[in-house]
Amino acid sequence: MVTSQNIRYSSSAIARVLNVAASAVVKFDVFANAIWVYIKGQRPKFLSKKLFTQHFVDRRKAEARGLTVTRHAFEHSYFTVRNEAKGTFYQVQAIASGLVCECEDYQNQMRFFGRGCCKHNYAVLAQLGYSDLRSYLAAQ
Repeated sequence: MVTSQNIRYSSSAIARVLNVAASAVVKFDVFANAIWVYIKGQRPKFLSKKLFTQHFVDRRKAEARGLTVTRHAFEHSYFTVRNEAKGTFYQVQAIASGLVCECEDYQNQMRFFGRGCCKHNYAVLAQLGYSDLRSYLAAQ
């Protein structure tokens, strides 16, 4: 179950950030500005929350590169984003206030952060010639 804590801070994310096996992450504690991490065989360390926020974005951007985007012929603000490897697809709508996706990741981000940009949204942004949501919004 996705919560406001584990959507951004999880053992898997810690393992990716530190380049260790997920099983090596013993536990972690979330504080105001940092994450206190315990890794097997290592001294505990603090990691900044900013590092995890950047990882959160970078991971979605990297995953977006493998997706195929098709703009709808009759409704130009709608896109279909396909993941050929998984055989899945999602609908994304580009509106002046952002991009809206029907995927679970986007819905969770909206629920916990009040805004969101999933890998499907990043794929559409790239198709439209934008590197991030901020530049898309500035152009609207």
